Amino acid sequence: MQVIYDNIIYSLQRYGGISVVWNELLSRARADRDIDLVILDFPAGQDLRMLERYRVPAFHAKAPAIFHSSYFRILPQEGVYNVTTVHDLTYHFYRHGLAKKVHLWEEERALRNSEAVICVSENTKRDLLHFYPWVKEENIHVIYNGVGDEFYPIKSVEKKGYLLFIGNNQVAYKRFDVAQEVAKRTGLELRTASNVTREQLNIMYNEALCLLYPSDYEGFGIPILEAQKAGCPVIAQNTSSVPEVIGNGELLVSHDKTVRMADAMVDKVRQLLSQPTQSIIEKGMQNAKRFSWDKTYAQTKQVYEDIYYNHHL
Repeated sequence: MQVIYDNIIYSLQRYGGISVVWNELLSRARADRDIDLVILDFPAGQDLRMLERYRVPAFHAKAPAIFHSSYFRILPQEGVYNVTTVHDLTYHFYRHGLAKKVHLWEEERALRNSEAVICVSENTKRDLLHFYPWVKEENIHVIYNGVGDEFYPIKSVEKKGYLLFIGNNQVAYKRFDVAQEVAKRTGLELRTASNVTREQLNIMYNEALCLLYPSDYEGFGIPILEAQKAGCPVIAQNTSSVPEVIGNGELLVSHDKTVRMADAMVDKVRQLLSQPTQSIIEKGMQNAKRFSWDKTYAQTKQVYEDIYYNHHL
C-alpha cells in the first residue's frame, strides 16, 4: 500500500500543534514496513511555487495510493484516495475578511474530495458537521492526538510555583488577558512558553504551580496532556474539546453572566496553594495514559487500510 505524506505544513510553521501531530505521524510512518511511504517535502529555505499551499502538488502518484496532506491539500488523480485531518474550525469562529474566505475555500475543497476525514476530537467533529452538514458522517473518524514520552515528572527539579501559559498570546481567543489578570490578583509570576524544546518545556511544567489554559476554543489541546503527564495541574476553561481531553473536571472552570472566568481561575489557583495537590497530580497523570501517539498512528493507519482494501480487494 502506497501512502503519500504531504509535508506542506512545514512551509507554514515549524512549531505549533499541527506540526507536533504531523511529526509524530511522519516518524512512525517512516518506520512502518507495511507501507510504501512517499514524502513530499518542503525543506526550510526551499523556493516554492507561488501560493504552493493552495495548489495541487506537482507529483504523479503510482496508483492506487493514499494521499494524506498535513494541511488541506488534495491529489485529484484517479486511483488516489485523499485523507484530510481537521484539527479545529477556528477560521469559522475567529477569522474575518479575505484570509477567512481563502481558507474556507481550501478547507471545503479538501473535504469535498476526501475519502475519509479525521477529526481530532468529538467536539471538532460536531463543529465540522455544523458547518459542513453534507459531509457523510460515516466518513468521519475521530482519532485523538497523543502525548509524548518526553513529558514526565523530574524529581530533581525544584518547584518554583509560577503560573504557566502556553499558546499564542496575540490571539484573542487564547485569553492571555485572563492569565495576566489571574497572575496579578494572586501575586504569582506568569511565564509563557514559545519556541522552546520539549526538554525545556518539560522542565517548565515541572517547575510550575499549574498550567493556566483559559482558551475559549480548542480543537484538541495537547498542552493539557503534556502538563498532566509531567505532573503539573491544569486549570482550564470548560469549553470545546477540553472536557474530552482533561478527564477529571476538578480544575475546570466556566464563565457566564454571574461568574467571570478570571474569578473562577483565581479561586482554583488559591485552592492549589492552600490544599495538597498530590491527588490532583495523580489523577492528571492517570488521565494522560489514555492517550498515546502510537495509538494515534495505529488508528490513522487503519483508516488508510480500510480505504485501500475497500477499493482493492
